[in-house]
Amino acid sequence: MKLSLIAPLLLVLSLPALAAENDADRSSQVPRLRTELAAGYYARGQYGVALQEVDKALAADSSYAPAYYVQGLVYMDLQEFDTADKSFRRAVSLDPTEPNANHNYGWFLCNKRKAYKESIPYFLAALKNPLYNTPEKSQQQAGLCALKAGDTAAAATYLRQADRAQPDNPQTLYGLALLSYQRGDFEAARNMLSRQARLGQGGAEELWLNLRVENKLGNTDNVAGFGKELKTRFPDSEEARLLAAGQFD
Repeated sequence: MKLSLIAPLLLVLSLPALAAENDADRSSQVPRLRTELAAGYYARGQYGVALQEVDKALAADSSYAPAYYVQGLVYMDLQEFDTADKSFRRAVSLDPTEPNANHNYGWFLCNKRKAYKESIPYFLAALKNPLYNTPEKSQQQAGLCALKAGDTAAAATYLRQADRAQPDNPQTLYGLALLSYQRGDFEAARNMLSRQARLGQGGAEELWLNLRVENKLGNTDNVAGFGKELKTRFPDSEEARLLAAGQFD
């Protein structure tokens, strides 16, 4: 009789422990789930709700790094750059190996702070993580930002890596075209821009580079054609202003 009661008794005794364990498991998922919700709201442009979800994630775990870099993205889009910088820094300090946090902070530094040289180490930190799913993004951005920093040798290395990893990416091709232009290889620049044009219609930046390349090659008809398209599609752009002023270089 006693033996027959042991199993039911153990089951009863284990129920509170099991319930506590389940509660702990659910509690540990809160930061991740709230951060995922925040990222979804951010992607839809619902910044206020995104920040509320970030706050809930951090209330559950104030050391959850992904919540900080989503917070940084929201504040970046809100043009609150100082606050965004603090959020990104907090994210990478909590988890220096997290590739998305490093990539996003590097992108922010390069494209919003114009801290081109300072952005590169964060892209390289992202690339060091063997579990990073999209290394070509960081290779590309490292190349583009190195180009802006004037380091053409590093730019060539990173952009070629990105092109091998993901051929026919428009941004990578633009970077390679600009690199060739800066090196005086205008035919190579034209070839890269031709590859890019097959992928879709470019913006003002791409049209301006096409125009400058054709100008260097002495193709006046092509210069006129790109100039007309630039003024028609992007009349208020900085590139259209430079064209009107004749400032090709």
